[in-house]
Amino acid sequence: MSRFTIEAVAVDHAAGVEITHHEHDSGQLSIVLRGTMMIMAEEGWWLAPPGLAVWVPSQVVHGARYSESSSLIHIRFSPVLAAPLPARCKPIVVSDLLRELAREAVRLTSTDGKASTLDLVARLMVVQARQPARGPGLFVPNGHDRRLQHAIDILCKDPGSNINLDELALLAHTSSRTLARLFHTETGMTFGRWREHLRIVCAVDRLSRGYSITQTALELGYQSASSFTTLFTRLLGAPPRRYMQLMRERDGAAVEPQSPAKGCSPAA
Repeated sequence: MSRFTIEAVAVDHAAGVEITHHEHDSGQLSIVLRGTMMIMAEEGWWLAPPGLAVWVPSQVVHGARYSESSSLIHIRFSPVLAAPLPARCKPIVVSDLLRELAREAVRLTSTDGKASTLDLVARLMVVQARQPARGPGLFVPNGHDRRLQHAIDILCKDPGSNINLDELALLAHTSSRTLARLFHTETGMTFGRWREHLRIVCAVDRLSRGYSITQTALELGYQSASSFTTLFTRLLGAPPRRYMQLMRERDGAAVEPQSPAKGCSPAA
């Protein structure tokens, strides 16, 4: 970190870009303006479309993936400012105010603005980031047990597979009873609920890349678009078409990217 309490930079990523696992010396808030961002860490992975951000504390190893062309703002906070923020990765709902504060932070950082003004912006951003989240986050939890991790890897490689618990347990070299227990104790979800959650998060990623609702539903193992729409609405609070419309309305908030400081590691 510099003498400022935060550093903000706007960046663009092309579709298909992957950032290898790394960590930062300071906590980072990544706000998605256009496209989608996937953050992967030990505890799971988060998908953030426009309107969502992901907070990554300092020293947390994580990677990132951008399945489509994306614009975002990375903000790194000094340890003192980051103290009230979560000690674990967390999705943050981006209000209009938080997004505009982030844009102002980019402007102040790039123009070497007054430290006192940037400090005020930073403190307001922390207040906004601490607001209670509304609705479910697009988060898929991992497990620590190697058998559960193996089962999760199988499901993530083919989220549309209708493999049942007995078949999955056999591939993971354990019993169905043990695997069911591991899902519940390590992810907080039953096997069926976890797979539903995985499919819905994958659905948002596919829909954001232009897949049709029917194509998305069939590829993710649903018998029909209507059954997919019912579950999607139950978990995310809006049917797919309306949900994606809200995402597109937020897409207009992108800012011009600023070049990262020379010698800095890639932000993710």
